[in-house]
Amino acid sequence: MSMMGDNMKNLDFLKNNIIAHRGIFDNKKVPENSIKAFINALNKGYAIELDVHLTKDKKIVVFHDDTLERMTSIKGNIKDYTFEELKKVKLLDTKYTIPSLDEVLLLIDGKVPLLIELKYDVKHHELEKELIKKLDNYNGEFAVQSFDPFIITYFRFHKNSYIRGLLVSNR
Repeated sequence: MSMMGDNMKNLDFLKNNIIAHRGIFDNKKVPENSIKAFINALNKGYAIELDVHLTKDKKIVVFHDDTLERMTSIKGNIKDYTFEELKKVKLLDTKYTIPSLDEVLLLIDGKVPLLIELKYDVKHHELEKELIKKLDNYNGEFAVQSFDPFIITYFRFHKNSYIRGLLVSNR
């Protein structure tokens, strides 16, 4: 990421790109936040928004909901499963599974920008710490965002160079 002036970050990649929210999907043949949804967005040259969670064994997975019911045939919180358990579960009765962030970063490989939403179902900034390890070695444009102001504050103090955004809702 390039820097402008003392504290001004270059936000052009966020302003000048179409952003595919959870990839390009239909939730019939192509589930949201699946490798295929990201391939579809990549093929169009769209930036990609994706959601990340931390599993029981501290792996980062790409999945929107805190619970598994809406998108899979199993119940429970994503944080209570290991990645090995989750990668066997199909998304919406398709051939696609819950991808790891490593798989997604390898696929995207800096070809399009990423907008990464951190979920807040784990404590002690464990997700942020693991994400920093991944993104410090990633060679592409990205920004991090969350509805949790403490997550955004963590990045302010631990990775101020990251572009970050606080999401808000009236729900």
